[in-house]
Amino acid sequence: MRIVELEQNDFDNYAKSHELANPWQTSSFGRACETLGYNVMYLGFEESMTIKGVTLLLTKTVYLSQSISYAPRGPLIDYADYKFAESVFKELKSYLNSKKIMSLTIDPTIVLSIRNKRGMVREKKIGIEKKLDSLMNGGDLLNANPYAKDIVNFLLKRINFEYRGQNLFFEGILPRWYSVSNLPINSRLLLSKIDKRVRTKLRKAARLGVEILKDETLNIDSIYEIAKEKFDRPIDYYRNLIENNPDCEIYIARVNSEKYVNNSKYLYENELERNELLNRLIQEKNLHGKNAEKIINQKLESDKIINGYKEHLVLATKTLKDYPDGRIIAMCIVIKHGNSVSIFEDGYLKEYSSLNALHLLRWKIIEQYSNTNLRTFIFGEITGGFDKKRNPFNGINEAKLALRGRVMEYIGEFGIMTNKTMYNLYLAAMGRQDTFKL
Repeated sequence: MRIVELEQNDFDNYAKSHELANPWQTSSFGRACETLGYNVMYLGFEESMTIKGVTLLLTKTVYLSQSISYAPRGPLIDYADYKFAESVFKELKSYLNSKKIMSLTIDPTIVLSIRNKRGMVREKKIGIEKKLDSLMNGGDLLNANPYAKDIVNFLLKRINFEYRGQNLFFEGILPRWYSVSNLPINSRLLLSKIDKRVRTKLRKAARLGVEILKDETLNIDSIYEIAKEKFDRPIDYYRNLIENNPDCEIYIARVNSEKYVNNSKYLYENELERNELLNRLIQEKNLHGKNAEKIINQKLESDKIINGYKEHLVLATKTLKDYPDGRIIAMCIVIKHGNSVSIFEDGYLKEYSSLNALHLLRWKIIEQYSNTNLRTFIFGEITGGFDKKRNPFNGINEAKLALRGRVMEYIGEFGIMTNKTMYNLYLAAMGRQDTFKL
């Protein structure tokens, strides 16, 4: 086995057909990372004149002309072919050392477990529950990789990787936990099964004038206001990631300013009438016991609703004045890879958080892909913390699992020294291990 350097097109042609294909092992992502200051290498693992695996490698110089490296989502190889995988990492360590690269980090897309939204590992279903699952998921249930634990053991004991920990939150370079769902799905049945509160949010967003559109022009400028609010990245990062990338799509949520004003006013006035009726019932009727408690609770809830619609009316009026043609308030970057489609990145303007535009946007995208030849829909990153009281990111989990997503756990992040002497000097001099920021 030998390592060869590949042209971007040759790398993409192999990577896109691999069973572990993902948005990070693409030349589009490589070009995007160059705008963040990383050097990019495209390598192939050749055996008997045939490419049997590839990897995109990010590197950055950190100490005395020495670099560290990261293969985002790991080399695309058959990890269960231990003999070949061992030869890959043996040659890769030697190759990197010769290039003055003193360490390697990987985090392969090998699924360790599939869990429910409470973090419990799924068990096989029986009877009517299994039939319902087959109906909603095309009979093709998500499964963990049966060799995942053996592969972890192989990487640790045969290759001598260091395990970077079972990250529950966002401690790694890339997240370890994702919300996923099988495709195809029956979207009407799915809508009836999701939590009533989520359905209310979807209806509210549409009622207040949120419109979901696919941006066929791939206009980076239109979404950058949202992207830069969430991530500290240059606009060229998005240009290189999205432009000339046939696997990438942009979906936007735009608020129709005129509709937002008119519907906010209508809902506000409607609720005022209801509130006045409840108030008369309390004052005019001699209510006692449970009847009185019920009406009073309804009145208190109506007071909250009125305040909410009043805030909407103020924001809607300002939006109509400043953006008469509407305003983009949420966006999703969607990337197709292999048999899957992922919401690679999403975001919204915090000023419009009460419109729940991102909820509606995710729903419309999964509806768009509900009956395609793709097999998995990935909503995006979540955490492995399922104790609501102890998870500071619980809101992310709830939002991305809201459409009956399941929890997918990857095996995690691994690191190895390719030049032990230089790497230890680097650690001693710097006092800490520098990490990649993507």
